[in-house]
Amino acid sequence: MVGEVSPDGKYVWNGVEWIANDNTTQPTESFQEQNPNLFQTEFQDSEQEIGWQPVTDKAEEGGKGKVIAMSVVGLLILTALGWVVYAFVIDPMLYPDPYSKDKFFSVVNDQPTQDDVASGESGPWICSIEVTMEEEDMKIRSEFDIYASESSARQYSKLSFGIFGSAMSDVWIDDSQIAWQTGDSDDKNSSKIAISGLDRTPAEEIFASSDDGPLEMCFVHHSIVASMEENPSQKFSSDKERFPDEEGVRAVKVETKMELEGEDGIMNMAVYFDADDNMLGTKVWNSSFESIVTFDSKSFSKPGWVSTADSDTPLLLDAEDSYIYSASHYTEVQTQFNATYSLGDDNLKIVIYEDDYDYENGTDSFTILHEVSMANADDGGAIIQVNNWNDELVNCTIYYADEDSDNQISSGDFLGVDCEQDVLSGYNIGISNQHGLSQQVDMEVPWISPVFTIIALLGAAMLISRRD
Repeated sequence: MVGEVSPDGKYVWNGVEWIANDNTTQPTESFQEQNPNLFQTEFQDSEQEIGWQPVTDKAEEGGKGKVIAMSVVGLLILTALGWVVYAFVIDPMLYPDPYSKDKFFSVVNDQPTQDDVASGESGPWICSIEVTMEEEDMKIRSEFDIYASESSARQYSKLSFGIFGSAMSDVWIDDSQIAWQTGDSDDKNSSKIAISGLDRTPAEEIFASSDDGPLEMCFVHHSIVASMEENPSQKFSSDKERFPDEEGVRAVKVETKMELEGEDGIMNMAVYFDADDNMLGTKVWNSSFESIVTFDSKSFSKPGWVSTADSDTPLLLDAEDSYIYSASHYTEVQTQFNATYSLGDDNLKIVIYEDDYDYENGTDSFTILHEVSMANADDGGAIIQVNNWNDELVNCTIYYADEDSDNQISSGDFLGVDCEQDVLSGYNIGISNQHGLSQQVDMEVPWISPVFTIIALLGAAMLISRRD
């Protein structure tokens, strides 16, 4: 081996032969001097920065990365397992137990009836109906909300035609005013009128003026029970389901079916309750129709638009038979929502008027020909003179009869005219104030009644079933 020193230290092997070792204390140095082609390794100063780390540090970092990755994977697995356990084990345990038929009957019979709600005895009550219909590839959506309490009531309806826009109506009634708003998605008109009072509660008046369809939907659960009691074989099933949709409240569902005549066919009906036996709502549906009804008992107040509504409004009333066709003619007063108005208003008049219909614009125009104050008409009658066909003056007495003597204009009162000759035939008699001729106002959304025809058919089918 090159550089090897002999045992006696006198010689060094140079790879070819042994040569004399001149310096026995520095054999390596002497050898290097004689062999310049040999390489010498130089070591760096330990304090110099060299930009690398020990292999053990990198190994530790790799270990940490694996631990973090395994932790993330484990967390995901635990999360997935937790969701599976919640969805298939815990969540089903949180639903109310299915109902028996007897319990269903008992719980529904504890719910307020239409009479209870109308009288205000059940406290604040809200019924919200959403109807979706598909006819000839067109989807029609309708909203119908009824609010009722002891001292106020509200009825809101909206009909949507997709790209064709929407129409709406909102009616508010309390003991001192009637307010209404109608229009479409682009334009709304609001009006109100002060009243002296109502013959019945606001809710009773709202119910009486509403279409039968929506009201039947709000109380369809009572109709279902009545039908099942009369027909024990009618389908009954109970299961667990969220209401009103998959994101809704855990509920117990009672489901049945009803067959309708015509193309509507079988109608499915379901009633939903929470764990405390509170009724959440109902569903009615078939292949082209769905109605979802929800209930609430929270208090409510008048909508904001009422305070800014136009109050320059004629009285909301009609003369039942305003057309005069003889020398003596009288007719009964019909006020909208059976509201009452003070007879002491100095602006009130009884008028004889001519009614012309504008076929081009579809509107009525009124021309007042004669008028007397309400005060005089109510106090024995007021006389006017009218020319006959011979241009002779004929006396006519216009009168008002406060039938219940309450000093109020109310439904059931009478107004009329009594002439010496038949000189007013072809004209009309009515009541006016400073804002114009009194008349009832159509406050319904146009075309909303046909939407609820199917609901009315359902109610009729249930009634027929009970009778059978």
